[in-house]
Amino acid sequence: MRILLTNDDGIEAPGLHALYKAIADLGEVHVVAPEKVQSATSHAVTFHRPIRVAKHPGPGGEGFQGFVGTSVGARPADCVKLAIAHLVPQPIDLVISGLNAGANVGVNVIYSGTVAAAREAAFMGLPAIAISQHVGDWDGICWDESARHARAAIDRVLAGPITPHSLVNINVPILDDGAKPKGMKAAPISTSSMVDKYEITPADDGSYHYQTCNAMTFRKREPGTDVAALFDGYITLTPLHHDVTDPQQLPLWCEYIG
Repeated sequence: MRILLTNDDGIEAPGLHALYKAIADLGEVHVVAPEKVQSATSHAVTFHRPIRVAKHPGPGGEGFQGFVGTSVGARPADCVKLAIAHLVPQPIDLVISGLNAGANVGVNVIYSGTVAAAREAAFMGLPAIAISQHVGDWDGICWDESARHARAAIDRVLAGPITPHSLVNINVPILDDGAKPKGMKAAPISTSSMVDKYEITPADDGSYHYQTCNAMTFRKREPGTDVAALFDGYITLTPLHHDVTDPQQLPLWCEYIG
């Protein structure tokens, strides 16, 4: 199996390297990832400037267990597009995006570059998995442990009903203080909005700078959704669809337009 591994945290992200080690025995793994952090860039792609592509040996020159990754000076979706069109010489069988630092549940799947990279692969007819780690203590993340649970979840997906064009979104719960996931749950995306918080700093010229606070607080924790399951300590799985047409509204508009 030929696997494309990408992310939105950048090619030097510890989650990417931990996940690479965890899935290396699944097949031929090609790493193509952004050269810099691209979190929350959603499905942006690059049209009006050249994209820099370079070989990257991994953090500290250690390499990806003998393989050299490819860094892309653009967005996560660009990484997938370039990998499929040029950078991976043979057809790709599976795309995995992650392991992201921070959960991608609820409306976060709209903003997420991690999910967007997997979505781009699904657009192009490939099965794709986006996988993220919910973070409690940012300084205490054990990425190898996170990647071990991510690999177990990936194995379950690959043994299940994943097909071409499939996009599966997975989140691993907080693992602080040796916590273990309670299990795995398939759940729909929560549609609750988030509570936006900003730090405000006045500037000398009378303007203000607003900085988003790094917090994930939802206005509602709807029972039975991915948000509720993740906060309850479960690994969550949600199949996502990239057809954004509203099937209930479309007939009404067709009748109205005539």
